Parts: sequence; C-alpha cells; structure tokens
Amino acid sequence: MQGTAINVRDVWFSYQADKPVLRGLTLQVRPGEIVGLLGANGAGKTTTFRLLASLLRPDAGTIHVAGVDVQTDPRTAKQRCAYVPDEPLLYPHLSALENLNLFGVLWGVPAEQIRTRTETLLREVGLWEVRHNWVRTYSRGMRQKLALCAALLHAPDVLLMDEPFTGLDIEAGLWARTLLEETARAGCGIVFTSHVPELVEAFASRVAILHEGRVTYDEPVAKVRQEGGMVAVFLRVQDGLGPVEVTA
Repeated sequence: MQGTAINVRDVWFSYQADKPVLRGLTLQVRPGEIVGLLGANGAGKTTTFRLLASLLRPDAGTIHVAGVDVQTDPRTAKQRCAYVPDEPLLYPHLSALENLNLFGVLWGVPAEQIRTRTETLLREVGLWEVRHNWVRTYSRGMRQKLALCAALLHAPDVLLMDEPFTGLDIEAGLWARTLLEETARAGCGIVFTSHVPELVEAFASRVAILHEGRVTYDEPVAKVRQEGGMVAVFLRVQDGLGPVEVTA
C-alpha cells in the first residue's frame, strides 16, 4: 500500500438536517499506524466508523479508504476494509470454525487460505481448543477475539474496531496489543475507538480526539505523555481547548 490508509477531508454528517453529528471532520491514517479515536459518548465515533465502512454516506466532504473513494466505489472500499463493531456480529449457533469459514467465503478468500489463516488466527488468540464449540457458549471476551479473527481473515488494508477491548481481561488485552502491532507492521492502517483514555494511551501510536463533531487534537502518544498523559489531555479538550490544525 502507498499513500494514506484513510483520508477523511472536511466531512459533515447529520441524521437529522438541523443536528449535525460530524462538523468538518478531517483525519488521515498512514499504513502501519495504530490510531486511537477518543471521545465522549455521542461525539461521533461510531458514526465515523460507519462512514469509513461505507455503511453511511457523508452529507459533504470526501472519504478514501486504501486509496478508494467510498462514495464512488463502495464495493471495493468494503473489500479493503474490515470493521469490528462494538457488539460482535457472529453466528451464535455455529462454531468458531464454521463462522470463520463462512466469513472467508463471503470475503472471497480461497479455501486453502481460509483453512490455514483460520488455524493460525485461532491459535494466536487461544481459541483453537474450543474451535468446535458453538459461539453462543463463548464469553464476551472470547467473542471479541473471534470477531477480530474474522476481520483479519482476508488481510485487510484498513482495520476499524469500535470499542474492541470491552470484556477483555488483562492477559487478553496484552495479547490484543501484540496482535494489533503485528498487523500494523504488515502495513495495515488501524483505527480503534474508546471512551477510556488509559486504553487509548496504552494501545495507540497516535491519538485523535473527537469533540463536537470534529478532530480537535491529533498527536503521537509520545506527545500526549509529554503533556501530562491521556486523561489530562482529554479533560483539557472537553473543557474547551480550541481545535488544533490537522495536517496530512
């Protein structure tokens, strides 16, 4: 991949005409970056993800995912992107193996690649021994792991995760960070949302804060720590810190 994994320029979106959720959102993510998108409830995080995943269309502005315009070619954009919503979309009366095989077929992944990727991913997340169990018997944390496996099955250029660490214990959280770092090193641009500042600081290489429908803070995690940590920065933004200039 070359250029940007995600390029959002001056995007506006409203569910109701007189109540914009996004007000000129601009955000760029490079291949190999892990960006934490932080914001209070209602800040527009999930809406942003639905726009990136071609599930919604912006009222104004442009969105490119892996170099593809999501408005003019949403089908290709969807193929290059994987979206893990906050509530995993899995088939509860199928096993982990059956779920991944089904998702692989839907993604158009060759059968042999589905088999090898499935075993590799399930072993990495510690679900291989329960691969034949129905997903409805899994804990929330186990379902989160399986949803991430399903998202990574076709090796996407862009990975979007909405509150992905809910339900994970400390050990699983450390595993998730390792897997995300490996995925990023392979060239995938990753964005995850969270309303927990400490998680963003721990998992991301860069932080973007959504406030009142736009990105008002966009800095590397190292800069965040220099400014007193994620909690301090987040509170300053919520207290009315003016928008920073967001550059590519």
